[in-house]
Parts: sequence; C-alpha cells; structure tokens
Amino acid sequence: MRLGSAAPTAPDDLRRFVAHVISAGDLERARVAHALHESTAQNLSAIVMQIGALLSHEPDAERQRRLGLVRDLARETLEEVRLLSHTMYPRSLDDLGLLEALRQMSRVVSTDDVAVRVEGYGTDTAVISRTVRSVLYWVGQEAVTNALRHGQPTAVDVRLRAEPDRVTLEVSDDGGGFDLAEAEGRRPGMGLFAMRERVALVGGDLQIASQPDGTRVVVTVPLDTPQE
Repeated sequence: MRLGSAAPTAPDDLRRFVAHVISAGDLERARVAHALHESTAQNLSAIVMQIGALLSHEPDAERQRRLGLVRDLARETLEEVRLLSHTMYPRSLDDLGLLEALRQMSRVVSTDDVAVRVEGYGTDTAVISRTVRSVLYWVGQEAVTNALRHGQPTAVDVRLRAEPDRVTLEVSDDGGGFDLAEAEGRRPGMGLFAMRERVALVGGDLQIASQPDGTRVVVTVPLDTPQE
C-alpha cells in the first residue's frame, strides 16, 4: 500500500502545484522580512536614539568615545537588517507591484559609479500574478547583482514590458561580460541554473547573451500561468 499523496502529473496540475509552492515560500519570506523591518529594525533605531541621548549628557570623554563606537555599530547593523529585509522579500512587491519593487531595488544597489535604471512599458502590470511577480523580481535581482559583481559596468538597464499575453523582463549592462558556458557549469557561482529553474517552473523562457561589451538577460513568461 502506498502512503501519502502522489505528486501531480498533468502539466496544468504541476504548474498549479509549483505556483502554490513558490507562493508559500514567498509568504514565509515576506513574514520574516516584515518581522525584521517592524521589530528588529525599530528596536535598533530606538537603541541608536538612546545612545545619542546619552552622548549629549555624558561629560566623560572616554565614555563618549565608547558610546560613539556602539552607536556606529548599531547604525551599521540597522542598515544591514533593512537591506536583508528588502532582499528577502520587499513589501513593495505586494503593496505597489513589480515595477515599483524593481525601482526600489535599483535605488538600493545603485552607486556613484554605477547607475541602475528601471523602465516599464505596456499594459498595467497588476495583471501579473503574485507567483510570476516573485519569480521576475528574484531573477531581476540576481541578474543585476551578477552584473554589478562580475561585469564591472558603468550602467545597468532593467526594462519591464507587460502585454496582454506575456510579460518580459530584460536586464542589460555595458560591463565586460563573462564566459556563459563556464558560468552555467558553476552551480553555486552566478546562480544561472537556479534562474533557469525558477523561470521554467512558471512556464517561462530565459535567454542570456554575454559578450566582451556587455550582458543581456531576457525573461519571457506567458500570462496564462495559473493564479494563486
């Protein structure tokens, strides 16, 4: 006698099952990210404020120095917690949608040397399901991170186009590129295998082209993907 439930085998059943698994994982990440933002970050902010108050009334120079070090450490930890919360699952992905979440991500990762620009085209991206939003955001974040980490670009462009039957996300940069075959074989390296797997799970297509003058990542997902 076989125990337990069998995994779905029909293509539509499998896609619905995968959408459910992705959505459940996203809900858990969103819960943890919310806790980090609402509890841990707020507590750290309160610590920074209290240390500031102590510094303004502490006459001893050595104690002031030590309190200043603690305050700086608390500020650094606060910024790390906020970044971790946003990286795990940005609240804007549910509250404001995929395009705004990508824009917020670009503001976080942009530097004085590299501008990450985000543009949106086409129909209202609200038609994109939660599962597809999550996959596209994750792939976009990975592609931008890879560009900044490995390509040494001066600019990264993110373009989101929603059409009645499909949504396309393109990430391109003007960096030095990389050896695609070598990167594909390095599973823990640039995460390309995981990117392909995630896109395939929502019935999408991932194309990557990398040359010495830049890299282009294009994801296309049909909008007939089952809703949550």
